[in-house]
Amino acid sequence: MKTRLPAWMLSLALLMTLLSPAAQAADYTDVPQSHWAAADIQAAKEARILTGITSRRFGLGEPMTRAAFVVAAARLFGWELPASAGGVFSDVPAGAWYAPAVAAAVEAEALPTYTAAFRPNDPITREEMVVLLVRALGYSALAAAQADRCPFPDVTSSQGYITLAMDLGLVSGYKDGTFRPRTAAVREQAAAVLMRLHRRLAAQPERLDSAAGYTLLVIPTPAPADAASVPTTPLEPLEGLHTVLRERREAGADMSRAALSLSPGGWETVVEKDAIVSSRSVSAQEVEEALARPEASVHYAERYACGYLTYTERDRTVTVWYQSEESLAAKLRLAGLFGVTLYTC
Repeated sequence: MKTRLPAWMLSLALLMTLLSPAAQAADYTDVPQSHWAAADIQAAKEARILTGITSRRFGLGEPMTRAAFVVAAARLFGWELPASAGGVFSDVPAGAWYAPAVAAAVEAEALPTYTAAFRPNDPITREEMVVLLVRALGYSALAAAQADRCPFPDVTSSQGYITLAMDLGLVSGYKDGTFRPRTAAVREQAAAVLMRLHRRLAAQPERLDSAAGYTLLVIPTPAPADAASVPTTPLEPLEGLHTVLRERREAGADMSRAALSLSPGGWETVVEKDAIVSSRSVSAQEVEEALARPEASVHYAERYACGYLTYTERDRTVTVWYQSEESLAAKLRLAGLFGVTLYTC
């Protein structure tokens, strides 16, 4: 025997269906459920990174302004917003809703200040969007090393930034082989790029007790060169790490089954009269002893994401590149952007 539902219950069921997230994607009336960016738009709203133009309208297909993108980037990276802002750019009033985010982006070196105007209401281009994010990640030096690899014939500036962003899976080109760097990014494209980066940055690294069953990714230490006052022998330099990660991905490897092999100690090079006397691997204990020396001068090389120290002993200069907490975090973050979250150290 079939039971017939009362008319009011049928009406209520229909109303609930119409109001459900499945039927009304991203809670915006202008975002169809079937839209390719619907999930990212919804995720961006839930993460409070990018919201709609109004509470009910996202602004699908509309250009993303430079001001709005910088505000979204500030939320993504969690930049501390200054209490007062303005004065950096001639067209950014101190009281503007986006002024604190612009000031924070400048402080984070995500925005260059070689021009007087910020152009807050201009649409952000695909090139500008990529450059801001890569700079915010602190990868300008790494990007510079990728410039010769740019595969897009229509890209004539920022080649390295665009290539690196493509390596990280943040952006891709069009079917015709172009990137269209000066095309304005629309709001859904911005949401997708921001959430791709957000998901990768949110991935938590996990240290393995045993690497059995995983593919170890080993990054070689550069050989020291004579006549260098500070021999450059960083542990797992960032550029070398990027190369290994990129080549593994391009080879079609399962990045979830890869583990980063990081050195817990360091590399010591002794120089006397511009000649290398010795160069050897040192343990974590030896690094601690070197750091405890009162005459040691401690530094951090952003380019390589590696700590190093120098001191002089009996007319000999000793340089030790070592794994600091800061360098470990930087390498794990880059690996995470490629989908590698496991490591040994």
